[in-house]
Amino acid sequence: MKTHKAVASLISAAQNELRCVYSRNEAEQTALRRRAQSGELLKVYDGIPSLYANTAYWDGLTPPERTLHMARALAQEHPQWVFGGLVAVSAYGFEHQWHLHDGCITIVTSDHGSRQCHQRLRHVYMPDMNNPKTHHEASGLSLISPARTLVEAAIDLDFRFALPIFDSALAKGITKEGIAADCVQWRIDYARVFRLLRYANERSENGGESLARGTIIEDRFLTPRIQVTVTDPQTNTEHRVDFVWKLDDGRVIVAEYDGTQKYVDPAMTDNRSIQEVVAKERARDEGLKRAGATEIVHFTYVDVIERTPLRVKLIKAGVPQVETSA
Repeated sequence: MKTHKAVASLISAAQNELRCVYSRNEAEQTALRRRAQSGELLKVYDGIPSLYANTAYWDGLTPPERTLHMARALAQEHPQWVFGGLVAVSAYGFEHQWHLHDGCITIVTSDHGSRQCHQRLRHVYMPDMNNPKTHHEASGLSLISPARTLVEAAIDLDFRFALPIFDSALAKGITKEGIAADCVQWRIDYARVFRLLRYANERSENGGESLARGTIIEDRFLTPRIQVTVTDPQTNTEHRVDFVWKLDDGRVIVAEYDGTQKYVDPAMTDNRSIQEVVAKERARDEGLKRAGATEIVHFTYVDVIERTPLRVKLIKAGVPQVETSA
C-alpha cells in the first residue's frame, strides 16, 4: 500500500538521521499506530508529535542514544527549541548513570515559573535562553552551554549522581572558573554547585568510580585520593589503584571498584576464564600489600547503588568518617 511505502520510507530516513519516527500526516499517523500495535514499532514518546522507533533498532540503543534520538525528532518539528538536562549531558558526552534517563526530554524556556513536568516534556526556566545557547554540530541540536548544563545537573541531581558529570566535564576541558562564572551570571543559590566543584576531579577514570566517590563523600567518609600509582617492591610492578586512604596511624586502605563487566565481558577479560581473572586479582592484591596496603576493599556497582553494602565494607576496613560532608 502507498501509505505503508511512505511509512517504510519515514522509518528508514529516521534511522539514517539517528532520530525517532513521526508524521503530521493523518494517514501516516494511523499506519504508525497500527505498526506499534503489532509490535513492529514502539511508541517511545507520547507527546506532540508522538514518536516511534523500530522495536529491534530501539532495543539496540543505549539510554543516552535513545534520549538523543527523541530530541533530534522533536528538534526537527520544533527548530526553535533549546535542549538541556540529560539531552545536553548526553550530547556533550559527559559521563553519567544511564538509569537517570526516564524517557523525558528537557527544554529551556524564557517563560517564568515553568519548572514543571508536563507528560514527557520538562520546561526549565532560563531568563535569557539565547545567551548561553550553542549549536552542537555532533548532535545537530541547539543546547544550553556546557557550563549551564553542569549548573542544571547540580540543581536537579543528588550530589553523587552529579559528580560523574562534573568529573567528566573537567576531563573534557570545561573549567571550574567557567562553571562558577555561570552561577554568578544567573544569580542562583550556587552552594550545590560549589560543593561539586570542591570535590570534582578530572582524574577519575570513569563514571562508575565517580559515582562511588560521590557516595563515599555523601556518606561522610574521609575523601580518598584517586588513581594513585604504587610499586610492588618484589616485582617492581606499578599498580594504579582507584581509591587510597593514608591514615595518621600509618594504615593504608585501598579500595577497588570492580565492575561486573570485568568478569563477563570477553573484551574486559581478554577472553580469559573467570578463574584466571580472579587469580590475577588475587596476585594484584598481594602486590598491593607488599607496596604498603594494610586493607584492601573490593566493591561493585550494586554495592554503590545500594549504599549499605559499600558503607559496611568501608567501616569494616576502618575508613574514618567525618563530622560533615559539606
